[in-house]
Amino acid sequence: MPLGRTHVVVPHSPGHVYELDPHSQDREVLLTSEVFLFWKSEKEVICRYVTDGGGDEVILQSTMCARVELQSQSRYLLLPPQTLPDGKKDSSLNALTNADFIGLLGTIPFFANLPKDKLAVLTEMSTIRVYPSNSVIFREDEGISTQMFVTLAGSVEVTSSRATGPLATLEAGSFFGEMSLLINIPRAATVKALESCMLMSIEKKAFHSLLDQCPDVRLGVNKLLKERLLLKAILSGVLPFFDSIPSERMIRFSRELDIEDQVHKGDVVLRQQDENDPHEAKFVFVVYGAVEITSNHRKTSTFGHENTVFLTPGCYLGPFTFERMNVSTGKAFARSSAVLLTCSFKKVSELFEEYPAAGAAANIAWFGERCDFASVLRHGVLTQRFQTFLESEHSDENYLFFMEIEKFRVIEDDSERRVASNHIRERYIQSDAPKEVNLPAGIRDGILEKMDRLSPTGVMETTFFDEACDEIMRLMVKDSFPRFKKSLHFQNIVDTLDPHTNRKGSRLVAACHHFRDSLQVLRPGHVDMKHMQLERMMSTIQKSQARRNGPSGLTTPQ
Repeated sequence: MPLGRTHVVVPHSPGHVYELDPHSQDREVLLTSEVFLFWKSEKEVICRYVTDGGGDEVILQSTMCARVELQSQSRYLLLPPQTLPDGKKDSSLNALTNADFIGLLGTIPFFANLPKDKLAVLTEMSTIRVYPSNSVIFREDEGISTQMFVTLAGSVEVTSSRATGPLATLEAGSFFGEMSLLINIPRAATVKALESCMLMSIEKKAFHSLLDQCPDVRLGVNKLLKERLLLKAILSGVLPFFDSIPSERMIRFSRELDIEDQVHKGDVVLRQQDENDPHEAKFVFVVYGAVEITSNHRKTSTFGHENTVFLTPGCYLGPFTFERMNVSTGKAFARSSAVLLTCSFKKVSELFEEYPAAGAAANIAWFGERCDFASVLRHGVLTQRFQTFLESEHSDENYLFFMEIEKFRVIEDDSERRVASNHIRERYIQSDAPKEVNLPAGIRDGILEKMDRLSPTGVMETTFFDEACDEIMRLMVKDSFPRFKKSLHFQNIVDTLDPHTNRKGSRLVAACHHFRDSLQVLRPGHVDMKHMQLERMMSTIQKSQARRNGPSGLTTPQ
């Protein structure tokens, strides 16, 4: 007999016990032409139903619910468990075998630590869709993405309005959009079927309902999400000063990050601090949304001209941002809903202490004219530019002396170190030296006296010239370094580094687009499909469609 289509499903919420029609009994299975219903506990009810889409599309969709209401004029059939074939009392209506799907989902990193019983519930709530050739699965920027997809059969093409050609072609075994399950991000591209294809999708609400039941798994998923977001940013090129740091170290660094996904329009993201501010400075990376940096007070300087800056996905900010803009009392606030990765700026500084070359490049780019001298001396190109600048002023003796001391400090052989010390004395320290440096008389005389008293077998310590080197460094920082930072030798190099407050026109614009796209589809994963019984799955869909279109509207489960 034909069954009515009227039914209401109330979404499941933790702690909410479901309600059924009073005629139904515990552990019974309610079957209609529209809904297959079964449950496993007092708090889990699964509804599976079949509907028609455009063309040849057939949809099998499931959802977890807390209550089912049968309206008047609805007709339904109760199948007590004892009437079902042996071995199918709990799964006869679940013909797309959970065993196949559990194995499939278990190979996806975000689901790897879910217990099998929870994966089973997740597969019950998954959606299988068969799309005809050339049909659009979703469009770019059509709304917030709340699904991830697994390509079970066929292939799909990914395109974007920002690209002249296809971004990717995803074959059977690809999964994409897993970020959508955990953060609120829009569709970054358009995906359409190149041929008839079968996709499995999982809704964000379904996934989070399971995470609520598995706190340990939620922690693991959150850890993996932070790792993925950071590595996607580095691989996209939007964090250029982190790409020289080993990926293993960056994975450990990702554990220091926090995901802020409840940032609303108007929320303050970062404030410029003064020396009395008790709060820790933050490093902020924009995953999604827009951030505006503004101030009504700009310091007097020839470097930096903007009072307001807009940052979009792939951009970042920190205490250095306000310095770069030459502002005081600056603040950054969300211009829209946003998703951010944040951490203490102290953690970033500690990371750069481990990798001084990366830290030097970041310090120069972030602080511009306010960068420190040590960073310039660690930067290969700027070190050469600094020497060239000093040569043009005929004042390179201090820099050459510093470089000689750096070499002297790492000499391990005592006799070689003594030879090097005599060379330094004759070239830079004694009064008739060709490159005599301007040392105070006390320091100069002390060095000469100690060297004269040193016996032929005496040991020349690696720290012997430290006091003199510190004095020369102080002179360079005070005198030649400020002049160098105002020269084109310095400015031309800084302009080629990351202009993080204004990427318009820079090579990093494309990197930002690449990062945005990578959150959805540009880096699809792959799962092993060889054990999937796709023919049997397709047959099940065809039988469901036949049952839907059949004269009786109802068939006995096989």
